[in-house]
Amino acid sequence: MLKNWLTKFFPDRTVIPDPRALTDRLYWQKFHQKINYAAPADFNEKIHWLKLYSDTSLWAELTDKYKVREYVQSKGLGQTLNELYAVWATADDIDIAPLPDSFIMKVNGGSGDKLVIRDKTKITNKKVQKHFRKHQNFGVATCEPHYLRIQPCIIAEKLLSNDQPGLSTSLIDYKFFCFDGEPLYTKVIYNKNKSGITVATYNSDWTFRPEAVRPSRYYRAGDGRALPRPQSYQQLLDYSRRLAAGFPFVRVDWYEIGGQPIFGEMTFTPSAGFNDHFSQAFLVELGSQIKLPPQA
Repeated sequence: MLKNWLTKFFPDRTVIPDPRALTDRLYWQKFHQKINYAAPADFNEKIHWLKLYSDTSLWAELTDKYKVREYVQSKGLGQTLNELYAVWATADDIDIAPLPDSFIMKVNGGSGDKLVIRDKTKITNKKVQKHFRKHQNFGVATCEPHYLRIQPCIIAEKLLSNDQPGLSTSLIDYKFFCFDGEPLYTKVIYNKNKSGITVATYNSDWTFRPEAVRPSRYYRAGDGRALPRPQSYQQLLDYSRRLAAGFPFVRVDWYEIGGQPIFGEMTFTPSAGFNDHFSQAFLVELGSQIKLPPQA
């Protein structure tokens, strides 16, 4: 039903005429509640307020998985960038012949639209091009207008390998929730597979917060045991501060390979502001950390 509604009212899928109206519709469909814009309280409400009423002029640049590299370098953190193999303006431009045997490909604006290639002899340019033609105009269905300001391209990077198989069956993803430049919480994603992912949440001193996670269709809470903090944790905190400075909220994502930080991405709207894998108490706690700026 929602897909049909989007097709009817946003046929070109390149603009959102009324972001608040679409946000309200999506929020009601997800939570069966209205957003209290006058006094937003929890994390989801404040993310939507920031999206609609704060200065988002840098959001497109910093959520662009290609252009954000310049920002990371400008903060003196170029050494944390993953190796970049290629950039293509359109899907039809893709040519994997010059690339190494394994790599990962991504659309620069979006979430989840990745293609992992472990052996390029088993795939063709035609198949890769077809895959990425389908991933266009991210941001309409989730009402994230800043993604529509990103000039789309496709990038290929080094495929990072999980070097901690004793802790996780997949590469561990460390997501730092930063408030006014201070990383106060870390969401850790691990044991990722087709059926879902395991989530664990920690305070900045690595205090385990098992009660923060509410299992959902895709998110699992794990077995109740805390993971060890990453070897480069103090660096990750410092680097997150550098990148997050000046923003009421931003999430900065990292990997750790061989004890060294590798930058992942930045996002201002985690789960598009429809987070359902945190408990309501924790959503309120997160929301209390966001100090809303004057309305832009």
